[in-house]
Order: sequence, then structure tokens, then C-alpha cells
Amino acid sequence: MKKIILIAIISLGQLLFAQENSEERNSFNENNFKKLQLKNAIIETEINTDKVAIDKNGKSINDEPLEKNALLAGVMSAIIPGAGQFYTKNFVKSAIFLGVEIGLWTTYAIFEKKGDDQTRFFQDYANKNWSIRKYAQWLVSEGFPGSGAINLNVPDEEILRQQVNICEDSSGFSHKLPPFGEQQYYEVIGKYQTYLAGWSEASGITKYNYMTIKLPQVIYYMNEREKANKYYNNGSLALTVVIVNHVLSAADAVWSVSVFNKDYKVKTSFNVRYLYSKEQLRYKLVPFTNISINF
Repeated sequence: MKKIILIAIISLGQLLFAQENSEERNSFNENNFKKLQLKNAIIETEINTDKVAIDKNGKSINDEPLEKNALLAGVMSAIIPGAGQFYTKNFVKSAIFLGVEIGLWTTYAIFEKKGDDQTRFFQDYANKNWSIRKYAQWLVSEGFPGSGAINLNVPDEEILRQQVNICEDSSGFSHKLPPFGEQQYYEVIGKYQTYLAGWSEASGITKYNYMTIKLPQVIYYMNEREKANKYYNNGSLALTVVIVNHVLSAADAVWSVSVFNKDYKVKTSFNVRYLYSKEQLRYKLVPFTNISINF
């Protein structure tokens, strides 16, 4: 009987002790949970790296602004083709526009030089093969109206030209001989039949047939003059394309800025929490990473 009473007392004591330990553990876990919440808040505040933006080239916005100015890029490319593309990091297009610009200016310079050389050639040919005195002599010999004003012996050819102009006006010619050396001077002596008699190879020309004769020397001269005009036209075309290149480069630069500013941006955030692991039966630091991509 005493033995039974002793066992009951021991069991009751163990029960009371277990209940007391359970209450202490619950109190410990509750306090620990509050402490863990505080630790997580502190850790997140210290380690959080939110708002780190990275462009597609791997550069942070802290390194340089991602936004570009469209107006600035357009003006840059309008002045120097490719400059706006360089500003927006489109280096290949920048090189293309700049290369085209250099090529066009080189082409322009080449054709301008060819035109100048050819112009000197056909002008020298005209100076050697067309004579105002021969032309004036023809006007006088054919008795054109006003030819009496022409003095074939006047030493100054400019005065002779003015006398010839009087005859041309009186005869009703469509053009008067322009001053020597002017662009129109070299044009009319080859373009209009009126001046055919002034060429060195002209012969047998009268006031009645000069409109129908084709002189090979004049044909040659006009072909050489046309070559110079073609060279200049090609140069002008290159210059026109230069302007187009500026306009296209400026427009593309503005578009490139629009594309650049809309490029995707990567935002990352990182934090660490102090959590309980049921598998390992202990508390440990757990990292958390978030990634967002904006287009």
C-alpha cells in the first residue's frame, strides 16, 4: 500500500514538472518569434539592395543615365551624320552614316575637280579655235544689217565685240555675243548657228545656209563641254545625297533614342531572413532575390 502511494506521488510530481516545462517552452518560443521578427526587419533594412537598375549592356543606372535626349541626338546627326547614333551607343550605324558622309564628300570633290579640268580644256580649245575677228569679218562680208558699225581694224577686241553686238541687234539675232571668258560666252559660240562662221574650220558659210550646216569641229567642242557639265552634275548629285544623308541620320538618331529609352531594364532586390528549418531543427539565414524586367 505504501509503495502504491509513493508511485502516485512521483507520477504527480513528474506531471507537474512536465506541465511547468511546457509552459516555459511556449513562453520561450513566443519570445523567440518576436525576436526573430525584429532580426528580420533589421537584416532586410541593412541588406536590401532594391532599385538596382541594369541596362542590356550590364551597366547600372548609377554609372550613367539610361534616358537619352532625342532633340540633342537629332541635332548632332544633322550636323555630323552618325554623331547621334554614337550618342545612343549604336556604333555600327554611326560608322555607316559617317562613312557614307565621307564617301559622298570625296565623290563630290573628285567630280568637281574633273569638271574644273574639263572646263579648262574646252575653254582653251575655244580660245584657240574660235575668233571674233573671223566672225565679225563674216558679218561684214555677208552684209548683215548694222555691219557698217564694225571696224575690223580696231585693236581692242572688247570694242569689236560691242560693235558686233550692234550688228546682232540690227539683224534680229536671238543672242548677242557675251563678254569674253563668261560662262555664256563659251555656251553660245558652240550652241547657236549664228556663231558658226567664227570657228577655224568653217568655210563656205553664207547668210543663207549657216542655219543648216553641221560643223564636226563644233560637235566635238560641244561634246567636250557636255563632259564638264556631266562631271558637275554628278558632283551636285553627290552634294544632294549629302543633304539626304544628314536628314536620314537625324531622323534615325531620334528613332534610335526612342528605342534606346524603351530598352528593357532589369531591377533586382535582395534580402535575408532569419527562419527556422524544420529539417535541420535550427534557425538559419535564408537569402531571397527578386528580379523584374521592364520593356
